[in-house]
Order: sequence, then C-alpha cells, then structure tokens
Amino acid sequence: MKLTFKLVFALIAFIVVILGIDAYLSVQRESKFLRAELERKAYRIGSAMKELVADAWRREGPEVALALIQAANERERLLLIRWVWLDGRSGERFRPHASTERLGKVSLREPVTLQYRTADGNEYLVTYVSVNVDQRPGALELTEPLSMTDHFVRTSLYRKIALTAIVVAGSIGVTLLLGIWLVGWPLKRLIDKARRVGAGDLTEPIELRSRDELSELADTLNQMCESLLESEQRIRQEADARIATIEQLRHADRLRTVGQLASGVAHELGTPLNVVTGRASLITSGRLAPDAIVESAQIIKAQAERMATIIRHLLDFSRSGKSHRTQVDLQMIMRETSQILNQLSHKHEVDLVVRTSPEPMIACVDPGQIQQVLTNLVVNAIQASDPGGRVAISVTEDRRSPPASDAVPADYFCICVDDNGHGIPPEIRGRVFEPFVTTKDVGEGTGLGLSIAYGIVREHGGWIDVQSEVSRGSQFRVYLPKDHVKCPAE
Repeated sequence: MKLTFKLVFALIAFIVVILGIDAYLSVQRESKFLRAELERKAYRIGSAMKELVADAWRREGPEVALALIQAANERERLLLIRWVWLDGRSGERFRPHASTERLGKVSLREPVTLQYRTADGNEYLVTYVSVNVDQRPGALELTEPLSMTDHFVRTSLYRKIALTAIVVAGSIGVTLLLGIWLVGWPLKRLIDKARRVGAGDLTEPIELRSRDELSELADTLNQMCESLLESEQRIRQEADARIATIEQLRHADRLRTVGQLASGVAHELGTPLNVVTGRASLITSGRLAPDAIVESAQIIKAQAERMATIIRHLLDFSRSGKSHRTQVDLQMIMRETSQILNQLSHKHEVDLVVRTSPEPMIACVDPGQIQQVLTNLVVNAIQASDPGGRVAISVTEDRRSPPASDAVPADYFCICVDDNGHGIPPEIRGRVFEPFVTTKDVGEGTGLGLSIAYGIVREHGGWIDVQSEVSRGSQFRVYLPKDHVKCPAE
C-alpha cells in the first residue's frame, strides 16, 4: 500500500499546486479587472459631468454647479463626487484627499486615478477630472471605496479554496480506490508470492486478471517458479545419481582393498584351520583321554572364534551402506584397521605401529567411512615402503583453521599416517587427491582411493594435508572436527 499512498500524495500535491497557481492568477486577474472597471466608470461619469459643471459654473455661478454635483451624488450609491481645488490647503472645505505632490499629474487632457488609505485602514480609489472654470485649478473628485472589490476578491478566493478542497478530496478517494484495487492488492499478492518463493515454496501460482504490467509480472513469476521447480527436481535427481555413483566408487574401492587383503587373510586363516583339523583328528581317533578331548575342543573353539573375528572384520569393511555418523573413539577404528591390515604388512615385511593414548578420542563420524579412509592411507603407505620399513598411525588433538579459509581456529582431531617409503614426486604431490592420479605400478591401483578418501573427509567437515619427500617417506594428516555435542551416541 505504500506505493499507492505515494502515488496519491504525489497526485494531490500536483493538483494543489496547479489549482493554487490558477486561483492566484484568477484572483489577480479579477482584481485588476474590477479596478479597471471602477476606473472606467469614474472616468465616464467624470467626463460626462465635466462639461456640465463647467457650463453651469460659467453661466449660473458656483452655487448651481455645486448643486449639480450634489444631485449627481444622490443618484450614485457607492461613488462620492466632490468639487475640489487642486491647490487647496489644509483646513479648506474643497481641499482634495490626495496630497499636492500626487496631484501634480492632473491636467485638462486626461483624468488621474489614485489610491489612498485612510487613518482607519480603509482603501479608496480616487479619480480627478480637471475642470476649467476659473483662474484657480479645479477638478471633480470621484471617490470609490475598494471594500467591495476586496469582498469580491475574498469571495472568489474562498470559492477557489472550496473548489480545491472538493477536487482534492474527490481525487484522494478515487485515487485510493483505484490505487488499492489496481496496484495495492496485486502488489501485495506479488510480494506474498515472492516471500513464498524465497522460503522455498514454488507451488500455488498467482493469477491476476488486470491484464497489465502487473499481470505480466505475475505470469513471469509463475514461469520462473515452474522453471525453478523443474531445475530443482533435475538437480535432486542428478544429486541422487551422483551420491549413488560415489557410494558405488567407495564400495568398489573397498572391494579392491579386500581383494588385496584376500591372500593375507587366506594365510591368516590357514594356521587356525590346520590347528582345528589336527585337534579334530585327534578327537576322532579315540585315543585321547577325556581331559585331552576337552582341551582339544577348547582349542578348536578358540581358533574358530579367531577365524570368525578375522572374517567379520573383513566383511564389515567390504559392506556398503549409507552414511551413519555416531560418537566413536578414533583409536578403536585405528586398532581395527591395524588388525585387518596386519597380514598385509607382514607380507610386505613392513612394521605397522599404532600409537594410542589413555584418553579416548571421541569424534562424530561414520566409522565405516573413516575406516575406509584410514585403510586407503595405510595400504598406500605399506605399498610405498621397502621391506624393513615402518608405518605409524597416531591420533592427536590440534587447534587450527581450515586451509584457504578466513574462519577462526577450531579444535580438530588429527589422524596421522607416517611412513619412510619412496615418497611422492613434487610434480604429483599437488594432484594426489585428483581422480586417477597414482604413483603405483599398473595393476596395483586405480588412482581413486585418495580421491574417495578426500571426499569422505570433506563430507565430515575436515580436510587432508600431505607432506612428502622423495626417498624419505610421506605423512598424511586427516583433520576431523572435534565438536560432537549434537551427534548421537554409539
């Protein structure tokens, strides 16, 4: 409605200015016209009486001429006609109202009209018509009060003001009605629609039947909402497809790692299977004492539990699923990862060390995804190390700001994977997190492991730093947010 009121005020101001100027000019014009009419009336009467008074003065004397002037006064209501001597002095009967200096313009040819104000504030219009009757200069003085003119001007001014007030009131009413109907309500509906769009509601199209620019704006807004809704649906479908692809890539990376661990797991299961087979053979031979049979059964049970634990860890690692974050001790994930990769490290003759602390390192993460990240980093470190090398895993607390960010420093957990292997060449170091970038030989890797690991860490609100020197080893630091207040407990 604010726009409607602005339009109304602007229109009213314009009307008031125009009518005010017209009223002022009209009053001035009428005032000049009335004064001119009074002057012409006095001039006609004075010119007509001039000869009559002069002739009566010369033939019959001053008394007859003055009586003639008195008779003319009786016929006129507002006009006062007097005989005056132009050189009359103060106190003299026929002294003129105007001063001697102003009467110097009176001549026999043209009458002179003057305006003067009395002591009580009344204004008069005085016309002097010169009459040649004696050696002394005389004239007819025709006095007209300007009160009637002022009254007419005031009446005209009041009429103009009343007309202006009526026009303004009518304009305000009509403009408000039309403004609210044609502008106010359509704009309010457009504003409500824009607010709903800003809040994410792209439904309920707006319809305006005014067939003007506002209606075109409403149609354009509806088309925009339809386009945004289609784009939103398309983006949602693309996002779902992208998420599904990422999950497939992560699962494929897990399966690739499982394949690398298969030979080690087979060897790890071989020893307990041999023990189980031997003990079972002894039991079935029937040569064992009852106590020995119980002991062999307990050994078989322990070895079976050991094999079940190895297989369960491998299955848990290879299982795909949606992200589910919970409060978990990062040191537990490190220990489980070390158990899974222990046989791989033995195969490569690399010492795998896990450094833990007495205090738990509780973080809000998806255990499976963080274990996948850690497995990728440790497998890479083992494969990059020579026989006799060392790979160390540790977790600490650190306070720092994310890279390339103006954010204030915050508390993070730092999982460090350190090796003394071959290192990463400088030309590849800045691209290690890009897809299909790898330093491994053909058949040992696809170049997707670090890219997937980096994406997982970024989804958790962290990042991965890498430091490496050729022939001196590499160090990968995984930073994860420490805040887990709103995270569900495990």
